[in-house]
Amino acid sequence: MNSYAKIISFFALVSAAAAFQAPQVAKVALPAAASAFAAVAPAFAVDSIIEALPSTTVALEVQFGAYLAITLGTLLPVLFLINLFVQTESRRAGREGGIDSE
Repeated sequence: MNSYAKIISFFALVSAAAAFQAPQVAKVALPAAASAFAAVAPAFAVDSIIEALPSTTVALEVQFGAYLAITLGTLLPVLFLINLFVQTESRRAGREGGIDSE
């Protein structure tokens, strides 16, 4: 296995592992007044289930690793099959004498 194939295989493995990793959410520091209010306020039930659900922009976020895993997972087998087809047809043509066999 040449070095290019090893590098591509390594990146495909890393991207596949990164696709299933939870996204990192930045923690925003709350001001002291807001944190003090949160400690004093009673805990009420959520008024609506819809308000508790994440917005569509958060729900539809896709990580770069997922794009890379899908692209490499589709592209590499397709390229392998195209290479296999071309090699098979060239061997068959070589056995039969090719175009100049007349």
